[in-house]
Amino acid sequence: MKQTVPEQALKPHWDEQLAVMNPKGALDGKTKHLIAIAVAAQIPCAYCVYGHSKLAKAAGATDAQIKEAIATAALVRFNSTMLNGSDGGRDADTVFTSK
Repeated sequence: MKQTVPEQALKPHWDEQLAVMNPKGALDGKTKHLIAIAVAAQIPCAYCVYGHSKLAKAAGATDAQIKEAIATAALVRFNSTMLNGSDGGRDADTVFTSK
């Protein structure tokens, strides 16, 4: 990140990274890295998928858990695309009803 983040933003960015990815928060480290893999796969960011996969495995994630996290993100993205693209702007209360 040193090469891409402005100098004045580097420390605040790193501090936020440490705070949010702290494995002692409300979510454990494995769960946080599985979420990060799923998001990174959708952005897409190959570097992020690689890094978070290594960290998730170090935190105890299995290949099956990583695949499921990615599949979940892909399904949510697909459903969101289909709903947003075909519902003509209906409000959220009517998306799953016949109203």
